[in-house]
Formats: sequence, C-alpha cells, structure tokens
Amino acid sequence: MFFLISMAINYTLHIGNLGRKLSVDGLENVIYEVSVGVNAQSQEYPQFTYSCGGNIQFDVSEIDVESFVPFEEVTQEIVVGWLLTKEGVESVDEFSYVKASVDNIQARIDALQVEDSVSVGWTVSNVSVAPVPTTEEVLPEETPAEEPVVEEVPVEETITES
Repeated sequence: MFFLISMAINYTLHIGNLGRKLSVDGLENVIYEVSVGVNAQSQEYPQFTYSCGGNIQFDVSEIDVESFVPFEEVTQEIVVGWLLTKEGVESVDEFSYVKASVDNIQARIDALQVEDSVSVGWTVSNVSVAPVPTTEEVLPEETPAEEPVVEEVPVEETITES
C-alpha cells in the first residue's frame, strides 16, 4: 500500500489480487494480472473523494527466464515496478489510476474556484431595535390654509372714434 500526497490531495494505491497461471513454458505460478485500486481525497476545503480501480494484465507469452521472479519472492515493490514499466512511467504519481484519481479531484476543486456558496450559520438574538415612530410623530402639524388674496386691478377704458 502506498500513501502519497500531491497538490494537497492524498491518495492510496492498493494492490489487491494477483492473478497467476499455474504453469507457463515450464515456469510455475506466473503472475499475469494485478488488481489495483486507488482512493484519493483532498485534504483542504473543499473535501472530495474519488476511487477507481481495475485489473492490469501482463503479456506472459514470452517470459524471460533470466528475469523471472518466483511467486514466493514477489514483493509489493516488484509489482509496482511492473505496473510502472507497463505504462512507461517512472513514479506512482504518474500511474494512470493514480493520475486519474488526483486529476478528477483537482478538476472538481478547480470548478468550485469559479463559483461557490458558503454556509455561515449566523444567528442573531437579543437585538435592540429603535422604536417605530407613531403616526402623530411622522406627520407635521397642520396649519390652517390662508385665503388667497385677490387684488383688484383698474381696467382702462378705451375710446374709439367713429
């Protein structure tokens, strides 16, 4: 089992079952398949988890007798080496199942960087509020309306000659 951290995302690579053929070209207990699983989880907000897994098969049709490892001597490190070699990568971080898990979580985190909602759970109690003014306090006092003053203007008479 491997525990590694990448971009604040922890992952665990599990090597489950080893499929073996009882005999291949005179060699016994030849491993031809490895079941792997990866669990990944972001360690900071937001926390996401993702798991994936599957079976990886090896071509055992042309086993090199010189490099064959007897089943009883197979270790976790040897199997991990076979997995990395099969994919042409050098580290567990680059292994397809690990990379897919970490990338999935990172994509989900990146998507939340655009828009997010945050629950604050605020509660307010025992709050003093200023009293609401009554109608009398709001309306100004009425003043009696004054009668309009009418001014008389003299009209001039116009005389016309006939």
